Amino acid sequence: MKTNPTNAHALVFLYAGHCISLFMAIVKILSRHTPSYRSLIQYILDEAKLGKAEVYTHNLRSDTVDGYVQEFIENEAIRKQSRSDQIYLFHEILSFSAYEDSAVITKEMIDDFVHEYIRLRGETGIMIGAVHRDKEHVHVHFCTSGLHFRTGKSFGMSKVKLHELKVSFQEYHKHKYPELTESLPEHGKGERYKSHVQWHAAQRERIIDTVNKCFAQATSQQEFLALLRDRELHHYERNSKPTGIEYEGLKFRFSRLLSDKQFESLPIERSDEDQALAEIQAVREWQQDRDERNMALEGKSR
Repeated sequence: MKTNPTNAHALVFLYAGHCISLFMAIVKILSRHTPSYRSLIQYILDEAKLGKAEVYTHNLRSDTVDGYVQEFIENEAIRKQSRSDQIYLFHEILSFSAYEDSAVITKEMIDDFVHEYIRLRGETGIMIGAVHRDKEHVHVHFCTSGLHFRTGKSFGMSKVKLHELKVSFQEYHKHKYPELTESLPEHGKGERYKSHVQWHAAQRERIIDTVNKCFAQATSQQEFLALLRDRELHHYERNSKPTGIEYEGLKFRFSRLLSDKQFESLPIERSDEDQALAEIQAVREWQQDRDERNMALEGKSR
C-alpha cells in the first residue's frame, strides 16, 4: 500500500444520493446490487488506463483478476444476513479536477491521498484500486466489498459515518497541506462557474448526446453501462436496478435521457454475475458441510 494527499479542488462525497462538498478531489461512492466483481476489477486494471505501478490493494493476497474475484466471492459467502436488495460491492472513485496542474499531482501525493482515504473508509474493508491517467484529470477507481473483511457484516456507511469521514478528511488536508488552500475554487466568482441552472443544462445536453451514442453501439444493458463507464459516466441504482447516470453530484435518469423504455429494451446479459452467485452459493455449502463435519468430530471426541 502507498499514499499521500495533496492538492485542492472541491472534494465531493456522494453516497446514497447525498452529495457533500469538501476540499480536494471528487469522491463518489456508488453501490452495486449484483456481484459484478469481475467486470469492475477488469475495468480498474485496464492497462490502457493505468499509471505505472499504481495499483492498491487492501486485505487482498492475490495478484490476478481471477484471484481478486475469488477473494471477493469467498468474503461474500460468509454474509450473515442476506436481502434481496443487498449491496455486493461499491464502485468508489477519487478524481482530481481537470483544472489542477497535473505536474503537481505527484505519485507520492496520490499514495498518501489513497492511504488516508482507505484508513478513513475503514481498515476492515476489502479494496482494490488503481490510478487512471487516460483522461484530462487523474482519478483512482476502487472495487470495495459490501462486507467487512471476514465478518459477514455490512461495510456500508450511515449518514453520520459519512459526515465523520468528511470532517476527518478535511482536517487532515488542512493540517498537512495548508499551502494548497490558495487553489480552492471560489464558487460564484469568475466565468468558470455558471449558475446551477446553466451548468446543469449544459451537462445534461452533453450527457444526452453521449448516452444516445453509447446506446446506438450497445447490444446489451451490460455493454451499454460499460461504454458509459469508459466515458466516465457511471450509473447509479435504485431498487437494485440501473436507473441513470450520476455526474458531478447530479443524477440523470435513463427515462429522461433516452426514449421511453429504451434502456429496458436492451437484453440483459448476466453471465459473470450469475457465475459469481453460483460460486458464492457453492462456497457457502462447502462451509456448511465443513462446519457440520467439525461439529460431528467434536461430538465423537467427547
